[in-house]
Amino acid sequence: MASDLEILKFNLQEKEYPYFDDEDLRLLLDKSNGDIQAASYEGCLKKAAADDKLEISGIKLSSNREYWLTLAKQFKPAPNYITSMNRADGQ
Repeated sequence: MASDLEILKFNLQEKEYPYFDDEDLRLLLDKSNGDIQAASYEGCLKKAAADDKLEISGIKLSSNREYWLTLAKQFKPAPNYITSMNRADGQ
């Protein structure tokens, strides 16, 4: 069975598009309280924020920003809605 770190690497396509080292990925998992989906979402957003466009001698390579933002949508955590509130004082 794959570890959380291996799943996170897979979700963030680290083989094809390396960006994070293992320590960074563990920090993403820690920050997300071990939630792989949330860590994947955060990782995709961080990759989208990186300025990876390139221009050399008139050759332009566009940014992958939209790709990472689209991928992030797959991992975006559902909002936590509060449907009712209970008062602590019993009223």
